This record gives sequence, structure tokens and C-alpha cells, in this order.
Amino acid sequence: MQIIYGYSNCSDKKYKEIFSSGSMVAQACQKYHSLLIKGLATIGVKVYCFSGLPINRSITSKVWIHEKDEREDDVYFHYYRTINIPIFRHLMIFIGALFNGLKISKREQTVAICDCLNIANSYGISLACKLRRIPVIIVVTDLPDMLGENKLLAGINNKLFNMADGFVFLTEQMNEKINRRNVPYIVLEGHVDSELPPINSNEKYEQLSGKKVIIYAGSIQKLYGIPNLVEGFLKANIPDAELRVFGNGDYRDELVEIAKNNENVKYMGICDNKEVVSQEQRAMLLVNPRPTHPEYTKYSFPSKNMEYMVSGTPLLTTKLPGMPKEYYPYIYLAKDETVEGLCETLTNICGKELEERNAMGNKARMFVMEHKTNVKQAKKLICFIKQEIK
Repeated sequence: MQIIYGYSNCSDKKYKEIFSSGSMVAQACQKYHSLLIKGLATIGVKVYCFSGLPINRSITSKVWIHEKDEREDDVYFHYYRTINIPIFRHLMIFIGALFNGLKISKREQTVAICDCLNIANSYGISLACKLRRIPVIIVVTDLPDMLGENKLLAGINNKLFNMADGFVFLTEQMNEKINRRNVPYIVLEGHVDSELPPINSNEKYEQLSGKKVIIYAGSIQKLYGIPNLVEGFLKANIPDAELRVFGNGDYRDELVEIAKNNENVKYMGICDNKEVVSQEQRAMLLVNPRPTHPEYTKYSFPSKNMEYMVSGTPLLTTKLPGMPKEYYPYIYLAKDETVEGLCETLTNICGKELEERNAMGNKARMFVMEHKTNVKQAKKLICFIKQEIK
């Protein structure tokens, strides 16, 4: 079987080259698709990736974008030639996707997988595949209509969805929202790297220095509940505890001021993902305080939760409606998302014995490494294609 994969990302090597001197963008998308692609290649699927690259005027001043094709881990990457001017760039990506889709070899079973968030690329490939009777599966990692109110883009997305022979969703609720033609679908809420090395549980900050380090890493937008986490932590006033916050967002300036006046709150800024993961593995607790009442949470499974769980450090998160109940036994759940509720929950968890908390973290890691690796999820996807996609 061969997969034609249309998205806006690139090889991990190319991604590091593009963002070597600046803040990385679309890290969650890069990680989701890159891991799934590697998983597919690992189980013997031929994967051909087609992309316009995650580049715009804010990232590079170059007008003519022409990157050489490459191979990485037996995956082929083709990058369209584009002009780095918004309208022209999208038009050239669409034309490149259409023509490349029309040239796809069909010597063996062929299926196209497209990321709906990269409209120009996905629409071009899907249109070509429809003309050539190649099945199209649309990956929906976020709801396009929740990323903006552009009616034109919403209309194009609806046409794209109508061309789908199948869907990959992050949550079950996405199916009710998008799959109006009732075509086959599969839920792959995320995946972790099957090749991650073992964790040394003896290197926790708490064991080495007695400091109980609590970490939040991600977008520090107010709507994600970060103010409640910070205030709840301060209110708890836990001895020897320290809250470290990584990332950027509209709460940054307030957080910087809070950190100046409270030595147990540290704003860590934007750090390389390897450094963040290293600190997560040594922390006492990882927190995702995202509120559950906004509508978008039904259609969201934070990739950060997967990263947290595989770290071997226990996760405290809210009871997000898009999170399957199979995760509940392996995480701490904050039933009350208020400042007072988070204060109480943090106090209770910090009061548990170190061995109990470490056991919870290890259980979470074992769960995702057994059931949610990129290789396991890739196998589920291929099984779905063979059984459901005609």
C-alpha cells in the first residue's frame, strides 16, 4: 500500500532548519503528523508527503521558495515551489497539489490522507484523487470554523469534507459535527513515539533536592485556565513547591509580574522541546488546567496530555469532554476548575506519598506506550482503511 500525505509540514530535519533561529510554529501539527507518518513507514507502508512548507512572511523574507525534495526514514518529501506572498502562495500550492495528484502512480493500492487545516494542499490533492478514483481520507485535528469566521474558507472546507471517503478525528464528537454524509471514520486522539528511551525515575527533582516542581508547558492563553492554575497554586502555599510555566500567550505579562513578586513561581519562556520534556520527566506533577465548559473542548484532545503521560510524571487535568474515559484510571482529574478547586486538588496531590505519585506516572506511561504509540495508531489506521475504505 502507498499513502499520499498532503499537509503543511515537512521532515523533522527540514523543520529544524527552517526554525533554527526563531520561535517554532505549528509544533503540535508537526509532531502529530510526523509521528503518524513514521508509524506508517515502520509498518511497511510507502509514504509520499506533499507540502508547501510551514513558511510565511513572518518566518522568512524570501519571496521565491524552492526546497529540494528529500527522504527521511524511508519517507519521501516533495515540496511545492511557491511565491511567499499570501494569495499567490496558496494558489501555487493548490496548483502544485492538483498536478502532483494527477501524476500519482497507481501500481499498487493507493490512498490519500490530507490535513484539512491546509486547505489549498488538501483541496488540490482531493480534487485530483476524485478524478482518478483514489480514496481520500481527511484528518481533522481542529475544527476549521473555530479558527476564524471567514465564510469563503468555511465553504471550501465543506466542499473538501464532501469529497472525503473517510475521516480521522481527534474526538468522537467531531464526527457529529463534520461527518454529514456518514462516511467511515476512526478516532486517533494522538500518539507518542514508540522509540522513546526508558525513563530514570530516580532523577526526580523531589528526590534530588526535595523541591516539588509542578509544570505547565504550552500556550499560556487566559482562556486555557492558566490564571486559575497560578492563583490556585499560590493560594495552596505548598511548602517546597515551585510552579514552572513554559510558553507564550496573552497571560505572559501578568505572569512575569507575578513571578517577580513570588519566588516559587517561575516563568520559563519559550524553550526547546527537548529541554521542556527533560524537565517534565523530573517534575513532581504536570498540569493541564483547560476549562471544560467552552464548546471547542468537545472537539479537542490536547497533544500536551500525551506528552505529559509518556513522561512518567503524573498528570493533573480537567475532565475534558473530548477525552475518552479509558484515560481516567491513569491520571488525576480536577473536578473543580476554580481557583479554590485547583488549590484543594494541588494540596491533596502534593500530600500523597512520593511512591504513590510515581506509581501513577508510571501507570500513565505504560498505558500510552502499550496502546497509543505512533506504530500502534498507524496499524489501527491501516486496518481501518483496508476494512472500511473502498
